[in-house]
Amino acid sequence: MLGCTETVTVVHCDGTGYTATVFEGVSWFDRTQVRTEDRGLVFANAVKVRIPAASLGGAALPAVGDHLFRGALPAGETIGGPADLARYGARRIMAVGDNRRGALAHVAVIGQ
Repeated sequence: MLGCTETVTVVHCDGTGYTATVFEGVSWFDRTQVRTEDRGLVFANAVKVRIPAASLGGAALPAVGDHLFRGALPAGETIGGPADLARYGARRIMAVGDNRRGALAHVAVIGQ
């Protein structure tokens, strides 16, 4: 896939701890959405990540409610809570699409 030069870390919380999974060779597209509401302009920053099937390896698919951030978790560091996620600018995963059929097999992840 074109533009798959980024590294992302997906963080899953199972209620007792956090598990970080690094995916290399993915695409990352940031965009700002603007809309008008009765209180004025409302901004929402969204990210769309495409993880090629070849980059998944044997890792579990990202899930709604997980978090992701651009880059890899530095060696020896762990995620211990929401403060750590905020330090890395993590985005909450809002949708996951499994598009692993066809010529451009990938998993699409949308975060906000």
